[in-house]
Amino acid sequence: MRPVDCVGALIMDEHHRVYVQRRAAERRLLPGIWDIVGGHLEPGETPEEALAREVEEETGWKVRDIVWAVTDWEWEYEGRVRRELDYLITIDGDLTRPRLEEGKHDAGSWVGPDDLDLLMVNRADGDRRLRDIVAYVVRTRFTDRLRLEPLTGPGEVLPGHAADLVTLHADPWVAHWYAETLSEQDAVRRATEAHARWEADGVNKWMAYERDGGALAGRGGLSRLPADAPVTPALSELVGPEWATERLELGWALTESARGRGFATEIGRAGLEFAFVTLKAKAVISFTERINRASRAVMERLGMTYAGEITAEGLVEGSTEVRPDAPFAVYVATRKPGTSAGPEADI
Repeated sequence: MRPVDCVGALIMDEHHRVYVQRRAAERRLLPGIWDIVGGHLEPGETPEEALAREVEEETGWKVRDIVWAVTDWEWEYEGRVRRELDYLITIDGDLTRPRLEEGKHDAGSWVGPDDLDLLMVNRADGDRRLRDIVAYVVRTRFTDRLRLEPLTGPGEVLPGHAADLVTLHADPWVAHWYAETLSEQDAVRRATEAHARWEADGVNKWMAYERDGGALAGRGGLSRLPADAPVTPALSELVGPEWATERLELGWALTESARGRGFATEIGRAGLEFAFVTLKAKAVISFTERINRASRAVMERLGMTYAGEITAEGLVEGSTEVRPDAPFAVYVATRKPGTSAGPEADI
């Protein structure tokens, strides 16, 4: 592997926005485009040393902690290939007062889920890679013990989560409730579809990893049920119009080794926060087979209210066969005006 040429700093504020700055029009390399903080390594520097130097030079802030090495990718400009490492970091300094480096940047901004097109301004070649990295980070969430990454398919920069989907569905506990395992091809297709839903709907499931060590814990979070999904009419009738507009469903699937440790509750809380604070939704539902007492207990710990039952394809008491008319318990959470689901853990 070629040596590292560049580093990038993904600096996030409390609203899950990433700081970007516009390169001055006089710059020789990529003039007039919006970019993240960062730059080239100087001779003898490690990537971490270059990161600290670039952050201070370009913003006046100081790196407090490297939270996550997000991407390791290569890009080419004027015939030269550069390898770049991008890190999510925390900083010491006033986030409301970045200091632009004179002669190099002429404007700064914070980019959230609704502002991603800013990173395409003046990119005549249509290169979406940096835009997709920033999108990935602003959609990621952290709980006390988990890193929740938006489920994606393989791409130019991000390797995607297909391999971990195969591992997850091969887990005996997950396979029991989903009644299937996934081939590599099926996993790529599902991960790619999930990525497309993130782009189209602004929400989908996360892959969950333990912050301490990075072990795969499972999958979970929100998805937007299609209006024509078999269960949608029954859910709409049961829950009401507040839910039917957004059709947000909260769920989780954990590996057997991750069960019994409170991870599902952490994922659920992050999902409710995303629904009520980020998406400004009015209601979220979660549903599972009547016999799935573990998941029902999580829904109750999240403060969700039992709304009743529907029937769908699933498991019933005393049988391992999937039936078309299994009873499912439905729970709902609603957002009260002026309130949210509560703060998440700091990164």
